[in-house]
Amino acid sequence: MGESRPMASNERRGGWRWAWLVVLAVGCSGDGMIASTGSVSYDGQLVADGAISFHPLEATIAPQGGQIAAGRFSVRTRPGRYRVEILATRPQAGGVELTPGAKPREQYIPARYNAESTLEAEVKPQGPNTFTFTLGSQSQ
Repeated sequence: MGESRPMASNERRGGWRWAWLVVLAVGCSGDGMIASTGSVSYDGQLVADGAISFHPLEATIAPQGGQIAAGRFSVRTRPGRYRVEILATRPQAGGVELTPGAKPREQYIPARYNAESTLEAEVKPQGPNTFTFTLGSQSQ
Protein backbone atom coordinates (compact mmCIF):
# COMPACT_ATOMS: atom_id res chain seq x y z
CA MET A 1 0.00 0.00 0.00
CA GLY A 2 1.11 3.51 -0.65
CA GLU A 3 2.17 5.74 2.11
CA SER A 4 -0.12 8.64 2.94
CA ARG A 5 1.43 11.99 3.44
CA PRO A 6 -0.01 15.31 4.57
CA MET A 7 -1.29 17.47 1.70
CA ALA A 8 0.86 20.52 1.10
CA SER A 9 -0.80 23.91 1.49
CA ASN A 10 -0.49 24.76 -2.20
CA GLU A 11 -2.08 21.41 -3.19
CA ARG A 12 -5.14 22.25 -1.05
CA ARG A 13 -5.42 25.67 -2.66
CA GLY A 14 -5.17 24.11 -6.11
CA GLY A 15 -8.09 21.80 -5.30
CA TRP A 16 -10.23 24.75 -4.22
CA ARG A 17 -9.32 26.63 -7.38
CA TRP A 18 -10.61 23.72 -9.48
CA ALA A 19 -13.79 23.55 -7.42
CA TRP A 20 -14.45 27.27 -7.96
CA LEU A 21 -13.77 26.96 -11.68
CA VAL A 22 -16.33 24.17 -11.92
CA VAL A 23 -18.90 26.23 -9.98
CA LEU A 24 -18.28 29.27 -12.21
CA ALA A 25 -18.45 27.23 -15.41
CA VAL A 26 -21.73 25.62 -14.42
CA GLY A 27 -23.19 28.93 -13.23
CA CYS A 28 -22.23 30.75 -16.42
CA SER A 29 -23.21 28.10 -18.93
CA GLY A 30 -26.94 28.15 -18.12
CA ASP A 31 -29.47 27.85 -20.89
CA GLY A 32 -28.40 31.02 -22.72
CA MET A 33 -31.68 32.74 -21.93
CA ILE A 34 -31.68 36.39 -20.87
CA ALA A 35 -34.37 38.09 -18.76
CA SER A 36 -36.17 40.99 -20.42
CA THR A 37 -38.57 43.11 -18.40
CA GLY A 38 -40.60 46.21 -18.93
CA SER A 39 -43.92 47.96 -19.11
CA VAL A 40 -46.78 48.32 -21.57
CA SER A 41 -49.28 51.15 -21.71
CA TYR A 42 -52.11 51.90 -24.11
CA ASP A 43 -53.58 55.38 -24.48
CA GLY A 44 -51.79 56.50 -21.33
CA GLN A 45 -53.02 53.62 -19.14
CA LEU A 46 -51.03 50.58 -18.04
CA VAL A 47 -52.26 47.42 -19.76
CA ALA A 48 -54.00 45.55 -16.94
CA ASP A 49 -54.05 42.08 -18.48
CA GLY A 50 -52.43 40.87 -21.67
CA ALA A 51 -49.68 38.93 -23.38
CA ILE A 52 -46.40 39.85 -25.03
CA SER A 53 -44.33 37.76 -27.41
CA PHE A 54 -40.85 38.20 -28.83
CA HIS A 55 -40.49 36.78 -32.38
CA PRO A 56 -36.87 36.50 -33.57
CA LEU A 57 -36.06 38.45 -36.74
CA GLU A 58 -33.61 35.66 -37.60
CA ALA A 59 -36.02 32.72 -37.46
CA THR A 60 -33.48 30.29 -35.98
CA ILE A 61 -35.16 30.06 -32.58
CA ALA A 62 -38.74 29.82 -31.34
CA PRO A 63 -40.66 32.89 -30.18
CA GLN A 64 -40.88 33.46 -26.44
CA GLY A 65 -43.63 35.18 -24.55
CA GLY A 66 -45.18 36.00 -21.23
CA GLN A 67 -48.07 37.61 -19.42
CA ILE A 68 -48.60 41.32 -18.93
CA ALA A 69 -50.06 42.03 -15.48
CA ALA A 70 -50.66 45.52 -14.12
CA GLY A 71 -48.63 46.90 -17.02
CA ARG A 72 -45.49 44.85 -16.29
CA PHE A 73 -43.94 41.85 -18.05
CA SER A 74 -40.95 39.54 -17.78
CA VAL A 75 -39.81 37.26 -20.63
CA ARG A 76 -36.75 35.03 -21.02
CA THR A 77 -35.21 34.98 -24.52
CA ARG A 78 -31.90 34.44 -26.20
CA PRO A 79 -29.91 37.53 -27.22
CA GLY A 80 -30.93 38.98 -30.59
CA ARG A 81 -33.36 41.26 -32.43
CA TYR A 82 -37.08 40.61 -32.08
CA ARG A 83 -40.39 41.73 -33.50
CA VAL A 84 -42.69 42.28 -30.52
CA GLU A 85 -46.41 41.47 -30.48
CA ILE A 86 -48.77 42.69 -27.76
CA LEU A 87 -52.31 41.49 -27.09
CA ALA A 88 -54.73 42.58 -24.38
CA THR A 89 -58.38 42.01 -23.60
CA ARG A 90 -60.94 43.86 -21.53
CA PRO A 91 -64.61 43.34 -20.69
CA GLN A 92 -66.82 44.04 -23.69
CA ALA A 93 -69.90 46.12 -23.01
CA GLY A 94 -73.02 44.59 -24.56
CA GLY A 95 -71.11 41.61 -25.94
CA VAL A 96 -72.68 38.20 -26.46
CA GLU A 97 -71.93 35.65 -23.73
CA LEU A 98 -70.53 32.66 -25.66
CA THR A 99 -69.77 30.55 -22.59
CA PRO A 100 -72.28 30.53 -19.73
CA GLY A 101 -70.97 32.64 -16.86
CA ALA A 102 -68.03 34.03 -18.85
CA LYS A 103 -68.19 37.76 -19.39
CA PRO A 104 -67.55 38.74 -23.03
CA ARG A 105 -64.12 40.23 -23.66
CA GLU A 106 -62.64 42.17 -26.55
CA GLN A 107 -59.09 42.31 -27.89
CA TYR A 108 -58.57 46.07 -27.98
CA ILE A 109 -54.92 46.49 -29.02
CA PRO A 110 -54.79 47.34 -32.76
CA ALA A 111 -53.23 44.86 -35.22
CA ARG A 112 -50.30 47.25 -35.79
CA TYR A 113 -49.06 46.13 -32.33
CA ASN A 114 -49.66 42.38 -32.78
CA ALA A 115 -50.43 40.54 -36.07
CA GLU A 116 -49.00 43.44 -38.13
CA SER A 117 -46.52 44.66 -35.52
CA THR A 118 -43.54 46.79 -36.40
CA LEU A 119 -42.44 47.00 -32.73
CA GLU A 120 -38.86 45.78 -32.24
CA ALA A 121 -36.56 45.07 -29.32
CA GLU A 122 -32.92 44.05 -29.13
CA VAL A 123 -32.04 41.70 -26.28
CA LYS A 124 -28.37 42.14 -25.39
CA PRO A 125 -26.23 39.50 -23.68
CA GLN A 126 -24.97 41.98 -21.08
CA GLY A 127 -28.21 43.98 -20.71
CA PRO A 128 -29.85 46.05 -19.55
CA ASN A 129 -32.93 44.57 -21.23
CA THR A 130 -35.72 46.77 -19.96
CA PHE A 131 -38.28 47.89 -22.53
CA THR A 132 -41.13 50.39 -22.40
CA PHE A 133 -43.89 50.02 -24.99
CA THR A 134 -46.15 53.07 -25.17
CA LEU A 135 -49.02 52.23 -27.50
CA GLY A 136 -51.86 54.41 -28.73
CA SER A 137 -55.18 54.02 -30.50
CA GLN A 138 -54.25 56.77 -32.96
CA SER A 139 -51.68 56.09 -35.69
CA GLN A 140 -48.22 57.15 -34.64
